[in-house]
Amino acid sequence: MAERGMLPEFFGKRSPYGTPLIGVLFSASGVFLLSWLSFQEIVAVENFLYCFGMILEFIAFVWLRVKHPTLYRPYKIPGGTVGAILLCIPPTILICTVLALSTLKVFLVSIVAVMIGLVMQLCLKYVEKKRWIKFSTNSNLPILTGTLMAQ
Repeated sequence: MAERGMLPEFFGKRSPYGTPLIGVLFSASGVFLLSWLSFQEIVAVENFLYCFGMILEFIAFVWLRVKHPTLYRPYKIPGGTVGAILLCIPPTILICTVLALSTLKVFLVSIVAVMIGLVMQLCLKYVEKKRWIKFSTNSNLPILTGTLMAQ
């Protein structure tokens, strides 16, 4: 993520063996913070966050259909935007059911994780805007944006 400019540059610094050491240490600290949970609770939190992410993907999918209806897409969904919305309803109902069946502890840990992520994202955008920390991108990486544009 640091090489793509989504995190400060220092997260991408590598050891002589090619390991992004600071990134690995931050990842390990996240694992350490979850160590007070049981394995089943950690899996449940991960699934809760994954389900939350899927709902965000569905929202982005429909939003893109509404905002850019003429954008090239390699796959067609019958019914246009209405068809896209109808396609997202059954899995969203299933996901909401899974989320509703989670324990209070899993729900609270997951919501705290989401809130920390949102606050960190806002802080990183602010820090990047003020240029307090260097963000850069590796020019050798393949470009991920614009791949769906008409050719």
